[in-house]
Amino acid sequence: MKEHNVDARKLGCPQPLMMVKKALEGMTGGERLRVQVDNETARDNLLRFLQDNGMTPGLSSEGGVYTIEVEKIRGAAPLGDTEALCEPDRPQAGPVIVVNHNGMGSGSEELGRILLQVFVNTLHELSPLPSAILCYNGGVFVAAEGAPTVPALADLADRGVTLLLCGTCIDYYELKGRIAVGTVSNMYEILQRVSTSERVITL
Repeated sequence: MKEHNVDARKLGCPQPLMMVKKALEGMTGGERLRVQVDNETARDNLLRFLQDNGMTPGLSSEGGVYTIEVEKIRGAAPLGDTEALCEPDRPQAGPVIVVNHNGMGSGSEELGRILLQVFVNTLHELSPLPSAILCYNGGVFVAAEGAPTVPALADLADRGVTLLLCGTCIDYYELKGRIAVGTVSNMYEILQRVSTSERVITL
């Protein structure tokens, strides 16, 4: 089966949509298309465009790059308009929470851990919910097996909050294989989240 590729990284709307539409129009039914983009707006607009045209795209991500794979439907109707789907980049609605140590505030370490647990357990009451929780250095312990913060973090993840954990930090603290919730990530992706958020709260 022939596979087509579209590299739309570093491109803003509407270029990725236009490139994908042109590629699909030049394909025959049953052929596959692989698209790479590096921003969430392009990702979301492309997924919606493909779904609106009856296709079922697959999505994966690595290192801040989103890969969308889809098969063109045999006998599909002409593709719809792309311009109407293009939305400008905008920050996440909820704040980004940065957890960079296994506690909250300075002073007593025991009190700091208690305060952090209370803080995480209360996050579900925040409106809007955080768009992401980013954990690095000692902050990765909040997602380790047995941590009292794990149930609350799992609930937030189920409700759509992104939880990213520094992989280097997990290796440093020898927590590999002991992470109970969240996605092991890297500093590049964490930096992207911080730099594109309108509000960042660091504990």
